[in-house]
Amino acid sequence: MRGLALAGAIAIAFGLGSNYATGELGIFGRLNLLAGGGALIAAGVLALRRSRGFGTPLARGLLLRRGAILLLLVLASIGLERATARAGLRFDWTLDQRHALSPAVIELLGELPDDLTATLFYDPEDPRVRGTRVLMDSFRGTGEMTVSERVLDDAAGEADRFGITSSNSVVLESEGRYELVGRPSEGSIWEGLERLRQRDRREVVYYTRGAGEGDLRRSDALGYSGLAEALDTEGYQVRDLVLPASQTIPDDAAALLVIAPERGLRPESLAMLQRYMEGGGGLLAFLEPGMPAGLPEFLEVWGFDSPDAVVVDPAAGPVEGGAPGVHPLAHSYGDHPITRVLNANRMTFFLQTRPVEAARKPQPEDRLRAIVYSSPRAWLSTDLATIARGQVPRDRDAATTGRFALVSAGAYPRGVQGAREGRIVAFGDSGLASNAYLRSLYNLDLVMNAVAWVAQRPDASLTRRPNMLTEIQSPLTPQQTLTMFYGAGLLLPELLLIAAGLAWIRRRTG
Repeated sequence: MRGLALAGAIAIAFGLGSNYATGELGIFGRLNLLAGGGALIAAGVLALRRSRGFGTPLARGLLLRRGAILLLLVLASIGLERATARAGLRFDWTLDQRHALSPAVIELLGELPDDLTATLFYDPEDPRVRGTRVLMDSFRGTGEMTVSERVLDDAAGEADRFGITSSNSVVLESEGRYELVGRPSEGSIWEGLERLRQRDRREVVYYTRGAGEGDLRRSDALGYSGLAEALDTEGYQVRDLVLPASQTIPDDAAALLVIAPERGLRPESLAMLQRYMEGGGGLLAFLEPGMPAGLPEFLEVWGFDSPDAVVVDPAAGPVEGGAPGVHPLAHSYGDHPITRVLNANRMTFFLQTRPVEAARKPQPEDRLRAIVYSSPRAWLSTDLATIARGQVPRDRDAATTGRFALVSAGAYPRGVQGAREGRIVAFGDSGLASNAYLRSLYNLDLVMNAVAWVAQRPDASLTRRPNMLTEIQSPLTPQQTLTMFYGAGLLLPELLLIAAGLAWIRRRTG
């Protein structure tokens, strides 16, 4: 009976803990809560069946003492929660610190004027307001923002002025300008603050067109309009560049995006890219398995080796309906400014990626480095047809097993002394930057930090951005896969703790 009660209490604790750590009540958490609740009920029934003489003074005294202890524990828990709330103490033990403000937000708050204010407009009956208040307390705690609240019924004039149409809206104000945030989250408030910030200059980022490249104007899942919005939010001007119709890449290009051309680049276009890089240009190249000649060969000149194959990583399970391993979750990163905010708990998601190795330095002073890796158990497959059908390829060769680079970066000090150095970041996959996956896990941080590094923004711009809302995808999103992974990781310590508790009970009663 005691063992059953102990196992039930541990199961409930682990179920609630997984919910807190991952931010959602997944399969692991639900099963633990059901099993734990059932075990406690069963233990209670067994205790009642074994007990006799509840009407005796001894039984009443025992029940009274146990009830008093339980009541004291409940009151102590409530008092501790109230005391920590009053003292402003907060603890974030989630795996990715989802309840702590990100470095990008903290840095941005420090750059904005001192008159920055945020006002929450709400209906007292709106249940969403409680969560928004917790978020606004985090902003208030930085000391960089004045936070206030207004009941909508008492602020009709302000609601008309700001265009507020619903409860739980936040208005950000600074230097006579304002931004309305209709669905407050750390990410949406951060984007509002970015739009509010004044910039003396906005770097220009061009994306190529004319050879079937990814389209930053396309808004469906296969398009890249989300990348264009992210670039605009962080202060870049986004312009297109039709390579076949151009004679040169404009001098104001801080960075150039070439996203998986479906047709081979013309020799004239490749020569244009060569001149651009030799003059200190910045290039982000997104490759794909099975893509035509041109861009991979160009990158080879600059020291990158990208064989036409798919990285199959057994460490990654089936995601998005693909075969196990062909959509790797990367959690191993090189020492580089682009990836300094990423670690084993901040994974990035790739969709059928080819390897991109930093193979050789074209000149002695050049610096090349792999910055995102697969697991050491990965292998290369050239059976693209089988992978396209959603099946596991069977051409595994022990000679092609190892840790492969999924993203690599190169810096090339060339030209006149003091001039900009050329920089390239080569991705083995373009899908991670598409509308479907840009905001999956930490893909946005990886891509936008790569843009900032190529554009040679200050290192402080290479930061971790706040968590964003992501759409539900089927059958399993990268987030759901990661949640299941964390749940499975908690199972072993839970079983060990239950076993230790049962052994302790037996020793005390034996």
